[in-house]
Amino acid sequence: MKKIIFGLFLFISFVCFGVFLPVVGENDVTEIAGAAVYNQEVVETNQLPYGVVHTLTKSFTSTSISGYDADGLGGGTALVEPGTFYPQQINVLEIPTSQEVRITNWGNFNGNRWTLTTVRGLITDYEAKHPGWKVIAAINGDFFDINARGNLPYQTNGALTSFGENYKTTSSGTVAFPNDGSTNSLVGNQPVQRTEKMIMSVYNSNQEIIQEFAIDHVNATPLDNQTSVFYANYDASHTLVPKEVVIPDGFKGYFIDSALLTLPNSPTDFYGKGVISSETAKTLGSGQFAIVTNNASVKQALSIGTLIRVQYEFMGAYANIDDVAGCGQTIMSGGVVATEGLADRAPRTVVGRKADGTIVMMVIDGRQASKGMYGADRTELAVIMHMYGAVDAYNLDGGGSSTMVIRKNGSLVVMNSPSDGRERTDANCLLIIAKDPELTVGINNRTQNTITLDVEILNNNGHDIQKLFMELNGETKEIINNQVTFNQLANNREYFYRLFYQNSQNEFKLIIQDGKYKTLKIVPEYLGVEVYENEESFRIKLLYVDLDNAGNYGAAKVEINGRTTFLKNGEITLKKSIIGDEITALTITFFYDLNDGKRVDTTLVNPDYQEFLSLSLYFYEIITAQQILVKDIYQ
Repeated sequence: MKKIIFGLFLFISFVCFGVFLPVVGENDVTEIAGAAVYNQEVVETNQLPYGVVHTLTKSFTSTSISGYDADGLGGGTALVEPGTFYPQQINVLEIPTSQEVRITNWGNFNGNRWTLTTVRGLITDYEAKHPGWKVIAAINGDFFDINARGNLPYQTNGALTSFGENYKTTSSGTVAFPNDGSTNSLVGNQPVQRTEKMIMSVYNSNQEIIQEFAIDHVNATPLDNQTSVFYANYDASHTLVPKEVVIPDGFKGYFIDSALLTLPNSPTDFYGKGVISSETAKTLGSGQFAIVTNNASVKQALSIGTLIRVQYEFMGAYANIDDVAGCGQTIMSGGVVATEGLADRAPRTVVGRKADGTIVMMVIDGRQASKGMYGADRTELAVIMHMYGAVDAYNLDGGGSSTMVIRKNGSLVVMNSPSDGRERTDANCLLIIAKDPELTVGINNRTQNTITLDVEILNNNGHDIQKLFMELNGETKEIINNQVTFNQLANNREYFYRLFYQNSQNEFKLIIQDGKYKTLKIVPEYLGVEVYENEESFRIKLLYVDLDNAGNYGAAKVEINGRTTFLKNGEITLKKSIIGDEITALTITFFYDLNDGKRVDTTLVNPDYQEFLSLSLYFYEIITAQQILVKDIYQ
């Protein structure tokens, strides 16, 4: 492996069967295992909360592997040329190893089943079920049963553990995240061992585990002094087969009739958690499981109202690690690149580790050669991860599943270009999460050009906060006495804010909580009313100035001679045949709101107005008046 520097990259790009041939000079190129990569352009860098960094680059890679389609689409139209550079789009997340940021694994288990969900949907589901935790960014996770071939379909191929909840433990390729702030931040593709028996955990009223017992049998009658767990399994037609539970003489049964969650992944892999609600024998269906025992210690620990959990536990390399996920092959271990596998190009998702413990997550787009997105093979994945300093790297699900999402300006944004043309639904994803200090932010005062906010820390949640800062409109200010003011703002503009704190080591930490506030609109000005009359109609016009569209002046309500209508673009024409030849009663009602939620209504009753007559009506009225005068004279 080596990093080499070339003299000027005068890039002669010509497309010849999809091949890009560069003439190189003054640019950094990274090489390993015969593959090479360099970044042509850093399109975007996002400094995310708690030191997480996102980078999007336009890059070029070359491979040392031959004999496959260059664009990864198949068909053999143009085979890859080793040593030739191809354009790529690469998204990378770098996550520092710390106690502030955690990586966890998540799936959608609503309805006690595996439900395929987009990465953004999984983020939303996770945050809804884990109050206080927020997602900074995420990538898609493990390979999964995309074609629903399993009895309980759509499961991940490997393990899924989040915060010690072992939702699935049967696994081959596996990665795990100790989340302990050490340099040993990622354990990958070690032999997977789990306990021979399931473990039942018993919780107290504070949801703390106070006792644990081994489960001796699964869906089988226990022997003397033993304990069994019972649950219903799915058959090959994806139908749940009810399980009848019989309680032998001298034994007790404890039934969870409405579990928090059950996942009958297979006859040899089950997760169940819930409160004991009955001791009466019954047939189990969805969302139910039961414990049958005559073990004195177990019977003493269990009763109606007790929360219990049943799951297999990991041993060996993955013991006592609370966040575990399935994965594909090892791409690089200890800086040594694998010599086989992934010998074609595709969109890929990879997770790896630097020597200092920084986690690197990478998504490379593919199958979109016309957009400069060719995808990567094993050696190209290795050289990209090597460029970012990774010494270990593991392949996750790719193809149309490859997705990277970050929280950007308050929204969850897909940063890559999924090859399906849309965000695919997946079985799980890897989440970068953190628990912010608990803060309240609210308006104290605002005008057209200033915003004053009240900011209060309710709970530090373990964060070392010495000073608190807010960034708004490119200006960062310290929050003093729970208050901060920003001046010289534009009227009627929405401003996005971010919050930072300074700790006792003088480090600045961007937190996840952010938001938006608008300055006030300029107050509209009412100028008057004009009425234009001709032989057939009245045209009523409201004169006003509303620079920020704060009011409904242009659509004001008009009541005239007992009839109600509305202005359009500040005016309306009404026929005399409908309202009469004279205006005897006129009321105009309108309002404005300056973005402060305080609606101000105005009602004009018989307002003074300027009247304009058409020429024909003007002369008609003069002639009519003259005729009346002449008639009066002769009379």
